[in-house]
Amino acid sequence: MGGFSAHTHKLENIFIQLILQRYYKVVKMSQIDKKEKKGLIVIGGGITGLTSAVTWARFHDTKKDPVLIIEKEPKTGGFVTSYTREGYLFDTSQIIPNCNDMFELLGIKIDLKRFKGYYTRIFLVNPETEEVTKIELPSGVEVFKKKLMKEYPENAKEIEKFLDHSRAMFLELFKLKTEPSFIELLKTIVSCPKIVKHGSKTFKNYFDQFGITNPEVVEIFDAFAAFSGLPGDRAAALMTLGAMNSVLDNAYRPTKGFIELTKQFEKRYKELGGELLLKTKVEKILVENGEVKGVQLEGGEKIYSDFVITTIDPKVAMKEMVGLDKIRELDEKFAEKVEQAKMSPSSLNVALGLDDEIDLASLGMDCGYNVVTTGGESFSRLFDEYEKGNMAFTEKQFHMGVICPSLTTGGKPNITIRVVPVGLGDWMELRENNLEEYNRKKEEVSNFFIDLVEKYLIPDLKKHILIKDISTPATYARYSGSPTASIYGMAPFSDNFGRTRLKMRTPIKGLFQPLFSHGIFGCMLGALQVNDMILERKILGGNARLKPDK
Repeated sequence: MGGFSAHTHKLENIFIQLILQRYYKVVKMSQIDKKEKKGLIVIGGGITGLTSAVTWARFHDTKKDPVLIIEKEPKTGGFVTSYTREGYLFDTSQIIPNCNDMFELLGIKIDLKRFKGYYTRIFLVNPETEEVTKIELPSGVEVFKKKLMKEYPENAKEIEKFLDHSRAMFLELFKLKTEPSFIELLKTIVSCPKIVKHGSKTFKNYFDQFGITNPEVVEIFDAFAAFSGLPGDRAAALMTLGAMNSVLDNAYRPTKGFIELTKQFEKRYKELGGELLLKTKVEKILVENGEVKGVQLEGGEKIYSDFVITTIDPKVAMKEMVGLDKIRELDEKFAEKVEQAKMSPSSLNVALGLDDEIDLASLGMDCGYNVVTTGGESFSRLFDEYEKGNMAFTEKQFHMGVICPSLTTGGKPNITIRVVPVGLGDWMELRENNLEEYNRKKEEVSNFFIDLVEKYLIPDLKKHILIKDISTPATYARYSGSPTASIYGMAPFSDNFGRTRLKMRTPIKGLFQPLFSHGIFGCMLGALQVNDMILERKILGGNARLKPDK
């Protein structure tokens, strides 16, 4: 019996040791998980991703709930940045509308130059006579209204009615809820009657009811729709009016270039304890039982979190990183919306470094944006052809933007020519398989637009060019990862915007995509809104906008 008892005792000790080892292993793994598990993972370090992460860090203790940005490029900023070529600083963005309330909330300090005179000029070209009509648009709602009423007296009453009604409709946005309850939705009918009535209309349908007939005035307001990459007969009225009023309130450019905005966001993020992982690509968004669990990196490493915000192309995120089959199991309609979501067009950018002999200031280039266009139905026809896969710009039909950052940022004189809409077409195929033909096509197309700018905006431009840097849709597809090379994200078609857009709260618990709209204002606002959802209305109070008194 003694031997049996000793043997039994030995087995008991071994059994206890195994239990203890397993226990300590579980405890240790639990501690590791707790230590390494993030409070929030943000996919993409563009302005949407940075704002999402800074907002989280601003309203959380990042030691307890760490936040991590994962960005596949070697720097943050996305399409809101600057780059250098041979000593020239080129901006990739043009204008910052009035985002001061959001900057203040997040503690972002940035030195901005306000466009006090005019922020946009339209050069309306008659392609038959080659005559040019210059229209200057000043900042300030009342200044803008008075100028138009004075210069176009035959439509003064109609202009006043349109602008007053549009301003009132814009201000109703402050009363909207991002995810309204049934009671709040009923209240919206009373508090936001103009949005309820006109929110689903195209800008053209909305504009036409005011009876404005002067073609120059029509051109002015169509320009606001074109800033979204869509013509007025397709762009959502609410998007266009929101952009117009935000810019009229104030329009800015960072005095040290748009890269400074990114730097200040990143600086603030790190001050708040945020973590940053660059040159790293997310391969999968991990989902179990309808809940997000984190992400898997290219290479297999997994990082866990109960909350993930994706700021990349929604078709890539939802179809490739999550899988539509998983989404369909939870919400068939959301999966269909992913499939149907319309993405914005791409762009051709021509950045030109100029010599010191050119006097850009005397040409009035110190403004936010110059639009050079043949006007009328030109942009709409160009968009029609773009949707067919054609690039239909000719000497008789064109529309482009010309920006001069150097008069704001200092440094060597430069301009950027921005052309929209341009489709991906064969740009990517040429870049990958026939580089010689790709470069030849880039030169041919860029010279076409340089000739137009020289003819109608900057005389003798070509003799002052020292360097040229051309970005095509293939450039944007490679840089952003968007399969269509979209530069604005989801296009604000009237059936693809507002209440009909792809929702920011996905059917997968804990997974969000703040793709409210394009532009710095829209990107920042969408980021605030998803954080407000996560924190159960503790940031915005459930509102679609920051209240004016905040």
